Amino acid sequence: MANGCLGALTGSLFGALWFVLGLASVSGDVLSVAQAGGALLAVLAVLSLGYLAWSALSTPAHLAGAPASAKKGTDFTFVVIVEAIALGVGNTCLRNTLHRPELMYTWSALVVGVHFLPLAKTFATPVLRWIGAAMILVALATPIAAQLSDASDAVWQAVPGLGCAAVLWGSAIVTAVRQRRLLARAGR
Repeated sequence: MANGCLGALTGSLFGALWFVLGLASVSGDVLSVAQAGGALLAVLAVLSLGYLAWSALSTPAHLAGAPASAKKGTDFTFVVIVEAIALGVGNTCLRNTLHRPELMYTWSALVVGVHFLPLAKTFATPVLRWIGAAMILVALATPIAAQLSDASDAVWQAVPGLGCAAVLWGSAIVTAVRQRRLLARAGR
């Protein structure tokens, strides 16, 4: 779907995965706040997905844009393969060679963030650069948060998990708002 619905859906599903990973590492008041904030973002993301799906189904073809080309599909596949290799090799090294499994979530956030950068060019969708940059910032913020005085080892999982969930769910919301503005300019 040319309006970003498929990308927003994919991002939202991965956002849910990140959220569950992050949520598993917190407790007490932090857990309550994370659950409330996550529920709010998840509901807004689902509403955004509903709008995007409705928009895709009801938008005339001449306003919807062209479907992705085979070249874009090949470029996307290449980026995802490189991402998978970087995730596998990096996380294996962190766990088995460096014996620092707590860094695996941070590494994963960094790799996933970086993978959005070439996809922004591939799909001519600048918002993917912002998503990538935000996920990279989450990864870079994690060691800083871990150095705070009363931080526990759970920070290494909580910050990338909850941070990446917020970025991905937020991107679904931004995509819906962007689509609404595009359709309004087109007189729909």
